[in-house]
Order: sequence, then structure tokens, then C-alpha cells
Amino acid sequence: MQHLPVDGKLDRSIQIDLCAACRLIWFDQYEDLRLAPSGTLCVFEFISKPAAQSTPLPSTMKCPRCGRPLALTHDMQRATKFQYWRCDNAHGRLMTFVDFLREKDFVKRLTPAEISQLRQNIRTVNCGNCGGAIDLSKDSVCSHCGSALSILDPDQMARTVAQLKGAPAPGEHAADFGAIVDAMKTAPTSESRALLDVGLRVLAELLKKR
Repeated sequence: MQHLPVDGKLDRSIQIDLCAACRLIWFDQYEDLRLAPSGTLCVFEFISKPAAQSTPLPSTMKCPRCGRPLALTHDMQRATKFQYWRCDNAHGRLMTFVDFLREKDFVKRLTPAEISQLRQNIRTVNCGNCGGAIDLSKDSVCSHCGSALSILDPDQMARTVAQLKGAPAPGEHAADFGAIVDAMKTAPTSESRALLDVGLRVLAELLKKR
């Protein structure tokens, strides 16, 4: 993992452990609660950068502190479900970048109208959770992991980034779904076809403006 020094609360610096290839983030116990707003923005910036390579997750996750297997845990933030792996010795928790964004209420499920619009323009997308291909002519749910089609909510991202910066809240519809569909249609073949990754590119553009 890569160590990322970020700002913590009470003017204290903390180190977050992240893996770009596995798209995982490790928080020592209560570390995520000690993030200052500027520290959270640094984590968002790291997450929004495209990975040079992608590594499949191992079948068993182990604690980087004690080496014991981590327990898969399901949680909910408001109406959004997310999951992580926790250490029974209270050393911390491991979570994917996507679930970190779910916890921050950045991820929303596509509406039936949005799925219909996507089907008219795109044949196949990649699951934002496991990377598996979803044939839109047949499914709107990943057949590999069962995840529903989801996207990063541009309006929520813009509001959260503005709040972390201490800036005025932006207007609604920072980027509508049609613009995201167009971005997928014109994206180079080397870029990810996952809707969540398209959303990450939107997030990267938001962060460049700060």
C-alpha cells in the first residue's frame, strides 16, 4: 500500500494507506473520523486518479497490522448500503474506493429512465463494483456480483466538494446524465467503461477547480 499523509482534525497529520491497483483504502481504528475536510479532499483526489493497472481482490482479506482474516461487514449510511472488512482486534477496516464513496453518499442507483437512455446508446458497461461486463440488452444488474447499475451523483459530488472547501453550494444539475452518456460514447477505448469510473473523471474535474 501507498502511504498518503493528509490533514487531520486539531491540526494533526495522519497517514492513510491506499492501494491504487486494488482500489482499496485502509483506515486504522477511528482514522476516518479524524479526517479534516482538507484531508478528505486529498483522499478524493487520490481516488479520482485513473489506476495504471487493476489487480483482482484476493478471496480472503487480511489485517495489515496483525495478519488475521478480516470480517466482511455490511453497513448503511442514510439510505445507501455499503460494506467493508473489519479487524476483530480493532486495528481498523479495509474498504474499496467505491464503498468509501458510497459511505460519503456519492453513489446513486440509476433510475429506470436513465437505464433506458443508457440502453439506447451503449451496449455494454462494466460493473463499478467488480469490473464484470453487463450486457444492457439483457440486464441492469451485474451477473457476477449482483450489484445494480450505479453512478456517482454529480450534484452530490459538487455539493460535498463545495462544503469541504467552505464554498457556496452550487446550483443543481452540475452534470446531467445525458452528458455522462455522451462522455462514454466518445471516450477512448483505453478508458474504463464503468459508469462509476466516468463519475470519478467528473470528480477529478471538480477537484481541479478548487
